[in-house]
Amino acid sequence: MKSKISIFALSFATVCMMSSCLGDKNDTEIVFYDDAAITVLTLGELKKPSHSGKENDSIKIVGSKYTLKIDQYGGTITNAPDSLPVETNLKNVKFSTISAVNGGTVLIKNLTSEDYSFLNTQQTYDLTQPRELQVISTSTKNVRKYILNIVAHKEEADSFMWSKHFVDNDIKNYTSVKTGLCNKNIVVFGKTASGTELKTLVNDSFKKVKSFGANATMATDGKTIYVADGNVIYSSSDATNWKTISTNVKSVLGVCGKEMFAISNANKLVMSLNNGNSWTNENIDDDARYIPSSDINFISTSTESNSDIKRAFLIGNSSADSKKAEVWSKIVEDNAEKDQSWMYQMFNSGNNYYLPKLSNLSVTAYDNKLLAIGGECDKLYYSEDCGICWKQNVSFVLPEGFSASKASIVVDDDYFVWIVCTGSGQVWRGRLNKMGWKK
Repeated sequence: MKSKISIFALSFATVCMMSSCLGDKNDTEIVFYDDAAITVLTLGELKKPSHSGKENDSIKIVGSKYTLKIDQYGGTITNAPDSLPVETNLKNVKFSTISAVNGGTVLIKNLTSEDYSFLNTQQTYDLTQPRELQVISTSTKNVRKYILNIVAHKEEADSFMWSKHFVDNDIKNYTSVKTGLCNKNIVVFGKTASGTELKTLVNDSFKKVKSFGANATMATDGKTIYVADGNVIYSSSDATNWKTISTNVKSVLGVCGKEMFAISNANKLVMSLNNGNSWTNENIDDDARYIPSSDINFISTSTESNSDIKRAFLIGNSSADSKKAEVWSKIVEDNAEKDQSWMYQMFNSGNNYYLPKLSNLSVTAYDNKLLAIGGECDKLYYSEDCGICWKQNVSFVLPEGFSASKASIVVDDDYFVWIVCTGSGQVWRGRLNKMGWKK
């Protein structure tokens, strides 16, 4: 049974225990301090159900991995935002380390009374609700209070929550579709019987804003839309006001850092440092036959080691390979002179996890992974190693009722994945639960 004693009694007991150590006159003098503060509090081993079907079977959680933040001014101690896993047993929590400044005494208020108990590393504590902690200075003159609030996630981190946003009758009839992001707005670029049209999301529906020729191509960098149409690049940051640049490219691919990439009229991979006013041929490290010529996707990502260094991906299909998609990548530096060549990802015979050659392939970056859909649009592929291996996973599954002849995928600034579907006109939106925790 836990001891239930008052603050006064605990203070008196603390003094008595320390005084008893004094011994006779010749012993070293013990100094009592007025400071009162918890300096370290570390969770011990925790558990959660395994759902294995075996009685009392559980999964162990290393509590020390979930750092407790001690706010000395606000008087709070919490593990947020790094919450514990779903279903963590908070009724039986142990601490592995409890420290107070100058050896002060740490107490925890009981759940059902005004009494307090010594907080120690041997007992377990019910932390399903916030608990009051107090630390008493060694002089017993000062007491500091804290509210301890340990939280666990209420949903699985890697579960994908989808919702069918709406159905668009124009998109239903597109012969191909591409999506992008322009200043937090989803844009759709679709091929019609008469040409190509651009639509933007307005009040939960797509509104047509501009038409282009049948062979026009679109790219976005998150802030600006670029459309290449008949040796002209059109650009806009709001899909309403447009600038034009005369150029000699037939398709615009994308932007990474300060660099814009395109396919020239001579079918060369080219780069511009001045928004398309002039172009230079890019260096590649392998056979140019493997540069994608159809279903081309350009993805720009940041490297984890240095925010000034980015990685660009060029992923699509070519006639040189009938089985696999083509994956190219390039490190893009702040200084273009330091850029490396485009590197071709060769899928060797021992790698069975290549990206299949999917018609109408659409690829985006999400949760430090590459996410792809295409072909029959019945599954999602993902790569977490920069396009080397592509797999399917229960975390990345299409929603029930999903239907598409062709599909395009894009991620918005709130970490939602959008999929726009031809054939059905469906517009889906979803995200991994843990990505929502970042907002």
